[in-house]
Amino acid sequence: MLASLKATRRWPLWARLGLTAIGLAAVYLFQIPLEREVPGEPFLLFFLVVMASTLACGQAVGLFGVALSALLSVFFFEPGTLALHHAADLVGIELYALLAAGSVIGLARLVDALIAADEAARVLERSERASSVLLNELAHRVANNFASVASLIRRRANLVDDAEARSVLNEAVEQVMVLARVHSRLRAEGDGVSLDAKSFLEELCDDLKALIARSEPLAIECTAVSRCLSVSQAIPLGLIVNELVTNAVKYAFPDGRPGTIRVSLEEAGGHLCLGVEDDGVGLRSGRAQGTGLGLDLVRALCQQLGGRLEVASGQVGTRLSVAFPSANRTASVDGTPAQTSMLH
Repeated sequence: MLASLKATRRWPLWARLGLTAIGLAAVYLFQIPLEREVPGEPFLLFFLVVMASTLACGQAVGLFGVALSALLSVFFFEPGTLALHHAADLVGIELYALLAAGSVIGLARLVDALIAADEAARVLERSERASSVLLNELAHRVANNFASVASLIRRRANLVDDAEARSVLNEAVEQVMVLARVHSRLRAEGDGVSLDAKSFLEELCDDLKALIARSEPLAIECTAVSRCLSVSQAIPLGLIVNELVTNAVKYAFPDGRPGTIRVSLEEAGGHLCLGVEDDGVGLRSGRAQGTGLGLDLVRALCQQLGGRLEVASGQVGTRLSVAFPSANRTASVDGTPAQTSMLH
């Protein structure tokens, strides 16, 4: 409707004035024969035409309609002449003109405000669309840069003879690829950017299976709710999953033992709960290696999320979980600001 109103208001002034004059003339010709049979005041139909003209053609045309309809209404009191012989008739016409003019001004301002609001909304929509395109382009380029860095580190790692050093470099490659994946999935969301937790974690688990567990008889399963994550949440979350799954592949299934690693993300009570569970040998049966620097890194990343790492392990299997606020938060669990990770 607003589009139609804006279109009619762009018509030439003479066309809008002519349309209003034709409408008032039609009402006049319709009412004047009735006046001879049933005398009465003609203001109601004139007023409806004037309001319609104001809505479609603007305030100036509406005021023109008020003046013309007030003039035509004289003939209903004194047929054939513009001379009024009764003061009450003049007062009635003047009251009509005042009320109609006030209504025209009020309606015109309301319509102008609606049109301005619609224009502002359209400008905002175009701006958001342009911002989204720029964000996608930037995210794509940043992701490509991360991928290039990972490729460079991987080539360097292949030239290193020391197995431990090569392993450290390969872990760095995996962490860089997590950052690349975060940036490749960014999208505009309100005043910031975000990505979907479900698709992000599912793709991460697929990549971990292809990269680090492809030669092992292991299954990596992922179940996650679809929720928006900010960049400051997605990066530590992805690094936590990367570290815990990597540790499980390395230590939970010795001697080629088959098994399953399950990654889950659930929502409860305004918090998201990440869980990484395996059915391997458990921490008490030789996974002490997994409690060193790797879990220290995970605990630091959990602090960035505003959560705390929980570890549960038995004779068979280990579950590591962290619950953190679903809304973005940068404070640590003790209320002090968390330190920004170098990985950011």
